[in-house]
This record gives sequence, C-alpha cells and structure tokens, in this order.
Amino acid sequence: MCGAQGEHKNEPKAALFWYSKMIMNTPPSPEITFDEFASQIREHFTKQTYVEGLEFSDGFVGKFPKEDPLLQYWRMCLAARLENHTLTNQILEDVLASGTWYGEALLRESPSLEALQNDAEFERLADISLKMQQNDPTDALPILVVRPEGKCGQEDDPCPLMFFLHGNTDSAQANLEHWTAAANNGWLTALPQSSDVMWAGAYFWPEHESSAKEVEALYAKLPDNYNLDLQRTVLAGFSMGAEIALWLALSGRIPAQGFILLGPGGPFMDDIEEWDPFIEQAKGRGLRGVIITGQADTTIPHKNIRELVEKFNANGITCELEEHIDLAHEYPANFEERLLHALDFIFKA
Repeated sequence: MCGAQGEHKNEPKAALFWYSKMIMNTPPSPEITFDEFASQIREHFTKQTYVEGLEFSDGFVGKFPKEDPLLQYWRMCLAARLENHTLTNQILEDVLASGTWYGEALLRESPSLEALQNDAEFERLADISLKMQQNDPTDALPILVVRPEGKCGQEDDPCPLMFFLHGNTDSAQANLEHWTAAANNGWLTALPQSSDVMWAGAYFWPEHESSAKEVEALYAKLPDNYNLDLQRTVLAGFSMGAEIALWLALSGRIPAQGFILLGPGGPFMDDIEEWDPFIEQAKGRGLRGVIITGQADTTIPHKNIRELVEKFNANGITCELEEHIDLAHEYPANFEERLLHALDFIFKA
C-alpha cells in the first residue's frame, strides 16, 4: 500500500481504493480530516519526499485513533524508505504493544518493507504479530449469524435470509449492531468476514472472483444449520462489500431477490460499463434493490452511481436511490427505519 509512484500495484492487493483518489495538496490545518491527511501522505510517497512525509505523519500520531493502525503502517513504510530500520522496528513494536497486530501479507509483501525481511528484529516482531493474530478470537470467526429468538432452526418454519458483506478495512463484528434490526424483524442475518486481513479488525475483499468463492462457500453451509426461505434472500453490503454483493446478485452466483447497498465503491463503480454484462444476466429475474448514499461521502463516485441506477431501471431491475444530504461514508442515523423501508420496497407486490 505504501510506495513511490508506479509501485502501488505491487503492494498488497487490498489497497484502499478510495484513498488513491483523494485530491492532493490539501493544506494542513487543525481541522484536517483523515482523508485529507491520507491524501498528503500518498503525495509524499509519490514524490519520494520521505523525510517530509515522516515529519508530517509524526505530527498526527494520536489524532486519528480509529485509523491509527494505517497511520502507523505508513510511518513504518516511510522510515523503511529512509533505511531507518531501527525506527521501523520501533514503530512496529509499539503497535504490537498496543494490542494491534498486522496481517502477514502486509508485513511480507509491502515493497517498502522488503529490505527488512531478513532483519532479525523485524522477523522477531513479525512472528509476534502472527501469534497475536492466531490468538485473536475475532480472526477465527468466518461468519456471524443472528436470528430471531427461537426461530430459523432446522425444526422451525423457514426464515428469509439477509446476507451482508462488510467494507474494506472493516469487520463483520463492527457492523453487527446495524443488522440485528433484520433479525428482530424475522430475518436470519449472516455476516461473513473475509479471510484477507490488513491488521486487527481490518478485513478486506481483494477482488471479485476470489471473494465470491469465499462467500459462496459460507453461504452454502447455512442450510446445514438453519431452515431458510431462499425465495426471500437479500444481499447487502457496505462500500467494497456492497460492490461484491451487487456483483453476486446480478450474476446470480448467489440467488437473491433483492440487494441493499450502502456507499458502494470499487473498480466497477469507477467504470460502470463493467456492469453491462451482469445487467444482461439479471434481466427478467425480477431483481429489486435500494442504494443508500450520503452526499457528504467523498469516497464514492456519485455521478456513476446515479447513472447505474438509471441503467438498472431501464433494464427491468427496479432500483431506488436514497441520497442523504449530510451523510458521509457511514450508516445513516435512522438506519433501522431505512432498512425496513428497503425490505418493503424489494418485496412489495
């Protein structure tokens, strides 16, 4: 993820696509957002101004607690580019001491960290990180399932299925509270978690095909334990998870009657012509969906999403677009209400 211009493609395949599109040259200020900070850090990598980039990032340590693992990772990369292996290892040691671990791919495949792969201290710390990951109970859960109390069991009446995919650098657990509303209204709600991980709590979908295979395998196991009404299946997702969910719904890889997407983003959203063959596949199936976006969300291509909704409706895929004025890349405050509205929309006669 960190490197000079032309090297980004060689970084771990989970690169945060939205950060690569941020506007450069945002002047620093006390009110700087993390997106603006990320934009300037990427510019330092592009221009190979590593000294200035490290000094700049040092000034924001502790300012973005939620994004601290990413900020510290960038600091490691900047220090490594300066061949300051002592500082790189110290940053990694401090991160591990805080209880956060990094995925092995991030430590082993980042070009910036290549020179440290045979460094004894780095190897010691990488081994500690791997052991922390292996002992993290969240990392061992490939799917979370919530259901109405006393329902959806093998001996019970079948339940409709809500199948939700988290966004990149996110987790199933972090989204669980938002989707229990579906379970409270009679739906078995399943939240798979990608096996690809950047750091503790930051899982990602690397690309469509490998993600589809992983999700399909988890989906296929659900009927072994639950009685499901698969004629009432909704695929849902947030950010990159929304793009994967839509791809699965349109292609029919997971049979679904509807989709609910929040802040969808990814390579197909950036180039909506990529959706054309899948729209053709979905014609005549009665697929319906709702897309929820925030006009304050700077990470997604709003114009493309509006055009995609028009394409859907022109091709018999009935789709509603909800745009919330002040919403950023997040859930709306009244999400339970919006979720129930979306289900009514999808399944109305």
